[in-house]
Amino acid sequence: MAEDRPGITPADDPYEFDWPDDAKEARAAEREEAVQKAAVKPAPLLLTALVIGIGMVLAFILPVSIVAGALTFWISMAAPVVLGGLVFGLLPAVLLERVSRGWRRGVPEFAFIAVGFLVGFGWTWFAVAFFDGGSEFGIRAAVFMGTAVAAGYLAARQWTDAFRLYPRYVYTLAGLIGLLAVVSVVNYVLFIAG
Repeated sequence: MAEDRPGITPADDPYEFDWPDDAKEARAAEREEAVQKAAVKPAPLLLTALVIGIGMVLAFILPVSIVAGALTFWISMAAPVVLGGLVFGLLPAVLLERVSRGWRRGVPEFAFIAVGFLVGFGWTWFAVAFFDGGSEFGIRAAVFMGTAVAAGYLAARQWTDAFRLYPRYVYTLAGLIGLLAVVSVVNYVLFIAG
């Protein structure tokens, strides 16, 4: 505008506005955040899913242990939960994830809840029946663990892709769960030896 009139600069022209761009810094911060997210190497998919699933089951057991006044029960349950998650829980979850890719929205989530409940209920009922001979407590424990594993399956299904973008947290939680499992195994060894 001022280029057509020699001797007049944009500062001299009252009709030449330099509007403040309030969102300029916010857009620059968003671009910087997108660049940083793209630069992050995500944590492995299976490790993230295991951390979320096993962590959710352990989170279910923790309040019950606190209310019962038996925090050592929570520690002793860590090894069976981790072992059960690796041996009995991982393969059905991986297979279900592959099978359910083309399903309509909502159906895979329901399938993860159902399969998670069956897995948690089944191995808990089997373990209690094997060690205790079967009782009403075994059914209650199996229903509780079925619910916990169903929640772990659903949480892993929903949160894995987003959570794996924070590898530091994934590795930290994996280390804590591994340490808890080792303490649980040591607890079992001391119980058997003593």
